[in-house]
Amino acid sequence: MSNTTTTTHWDPKDLLEFKGRHQQDGVVHVPGLVASDAMAELLTWVDDISNASTLGRHYFESTDRGRVKARTEDFAKDHPPLHQFLTQGRVHDVLEALFGEPPVLFKEKINYKHPGAAGYAPHQDAPAYPYGSLHITMLLALDSADTSNGCLEFAKGAHHNGVIGVNADGCLPIEQASQLEWTPMPVAAGDAVFFNSFAPHRSGTNRSDRSRRALYVTYNASSEGDLRSEYYDHKKQALAEGRVSLINHFLGEDVS
Repeated sequence: MSNTTTTTHWDPKDLLEFKGRHQQDGVVHVPGLVASDAMAELLTWVDDISNASTLGRHYFESTDRGRVKARTEDFAKDHPPLHQFLTQGRVHDVLEALFGEPPVLFKEKINYKHPGAAGYAPHQDAPAYPYGSLHITMLLALDSADTSNGCLEFAKGAHHNGVIGVNADGCLPIEQASQLEWTPMPVAAGDAVFFNSFAPHRSGTNRSDRSRRALYVTYNASSEGDLRSEYYDHKKQALAEGRVSLINHFLGEDVS
């Protein structure tokens, strides 16, 4: 990315602070990862991917306003500028600090939450990732998000308990989810949120007239190898047409 604020490296003190918060809470908010004057280039890349039938795999949902795109995934390898941004510079620096070793790209998606679009049930990502022992996901906000348009909510600190419980859908059982303290994580466009695969999270329906798009990019530690192809091959074989995930946490109606 051309803007130097996204390619220069962090002050080591910032990285230590991010690591400390992540270890404590399982999630850390990093404001302004992408500067406002660099967002235009990033959004151009996202639009290229969103509008191309040959870049990634697209998923849709049915809403009161009709059929809308819910997700696009598996596109980074075919978009070199975005792949470089996701694996170098400031993004790489934060992830290396959190893992304690270099990160490897595991999977990526764009989630679109248009007005009326559904949220996601309380869950942990670990049950959906059968390859690798620990993953860290970066949510990069493409639009501002708050509780009105379905921002993420986290149960901070609960990641220390590992997998808390899994119901038939692969999500948190109601009794466990109801005992957790949920904290909304509002974000501005360009903010990032890094959270590990044991951090419980959820999101609500978009009840506003504002779309809420976000990049969700997941990594594993380099010591576990490159697991990306193995994961995507497994997912393509395991999922019925239209399903967005290996766990049934999406609360909307999947459509082709």
